[in-house]
Amino acid sequence: MSRIYEIPYHPDESHSWAVRLDGEVLSRFDSRFDALLSAMKRAAAEGGDTSIGIEGADGVWRPFGSDAKRPARPPPLPSRLLGAVR
Repeated sequence: MSRIYEIPYHPDESHSWAVRLDGEVLSRFDSRFDALLSAMKRAAAEGGDTSIGIEGADGVWRPFGSDAKRPARPPPLPSRLLGAVR
């Protein structure tokens, strides 16, 4: 079973950023950077298919691996039909 640590873009009502796992708050931080750092450390320690979900300014949640540098599971590219140009 895949575990996903979630970091929202905006702080919550208490003006802190929560790190959530399966919808439950694990801890709160004064900055988004600190929340991301904590999620990265937890995900790296667990290994496996643990990943991090980060909400962007546009409201879209994006998956990242435990290093937060690459997508955990990049979506497959659509197949393209190539035609010869004459």
